[in-house]
Amino acid sequence: MVNLELANASTGKRAGAKLIDLGIAWLLQLVPFALGAASLLSLSGSRYPTSADQQALLAATVWYVVGGVLGMALWVFCWAWEAKTGKTPGQAMLGLRTSSLEGFAPGWGAVFVRNLVFGLICLIPFVGVILALISNAFDPNSKRQGWHDKAARTFVFDVRAGRDPLTTGGINGPASFAPRPELPAVQEVASPMPVRSPTPVTSAAPVTSAPSSVPRPDRQPSAAVHPAAEVHPDAEVGQTRFSRVAGERAGADEVVLSFSDGRRVALRGPVLVGRNPAGYEEETVQELLAVDDPGKSVSKTHLAVWSDGSRVWVQDRRSTNGTRIVRGDGGSSPAPAGQPVEVDAGDVVHFGDYFFSVGRSRA
Repeated sequence: MVNLELANASTGKRAGAKLIDLGIAWLLQLVPFALGAASLLSLSGSRYPTSADQQALLAATVWYVVGGVLGMALWVFCWAWEAKTGKTPGQAMLGLRTSSLEGFAPGWGAVFVRNLVFGLICLIPFVGVILALISNAFDPNSKRQGWHDKAARTFVFDVRAGRDPLTTGGINGPASFAPRPELPAVQEVASPMPVRSPTPVTSAAPVTSAPSSVPRPDRQPSAAVHPAAEVHPDAEVGQTRFSRVAGERAGADEVVLSFSDGRRVALRGPVLVGRNPAGYEEETVQELLAVDDPGKSVSKTHLAVWSDGSRVWVQDRRSTNGTRIVRGDGGSSPAPAGQPVEVDAGDVVHFGDYFFSVGRSRA
């Protein structure tokens, strides 16, 4: 059976692949550098160089230049190969792949930054090389990124233990060929976040007397969720009200949010998303959707999303790390804090290390 899950590369395999790459570079330059050293050893040592000494110096220079050119050519080849396919020689041997946050080829810039930061870490006396090789072990978020990966915004996956995102539609690829049966299929968009196990959300009992806060088409989109004063996203706020009416609304064209941890939510009222979301005082919502985020890239109340019937809106609740909208055509822009932004089917909303895609399904 094919494993559709992504598998983060282990520290041992990452280090092994890097050592293989370095070993190939050393071996490629070993012969010309050895010949250059042999030429230098043939010098007479006389205070006045002879013609033989001059020829030996010339030969040594040529061999060192050849070794340097071969090393540079190998580095450029590995740079291009990893940028376009996510592979280096060592990674190809051990079944690893470097990807962007979206799960596709990392590109020239990301690979350059990745190698540059790795090299700078190696400059630390005595322990630099070891720290560079095992730095992903210090990542509390499932040990998925080394320091150079964080700087370059890349992941390294073990494609022998799990799925290869570069050839199967990116991070969100499994949703395109292994849909969940509980809801009709919706339009899926690839995006760069790792799959996490769902966390159940415990919500208070519905308050039947609370008015629904779902915006009417004739109202401003921010009316339902814009606070009277700025509230920090991690601050404790008043008791949240839950709308029974909003949960009972189901139109023929239903908006469905597909989250990177596998959950799907039919949007029938305002939904608050965060590590431990809570509404403003007297705010009425459909659901509080908690995200299991040990790395705290997501604020306690990170964003709100709701529909006014014909349109879908997202509002960043002045979160620490912000919210970014990736459109279906590939365009990307941040969501201004506290301001509703309209999204549509095919768009992807990123918050911290997580995301959800917007889709529509027929009931």
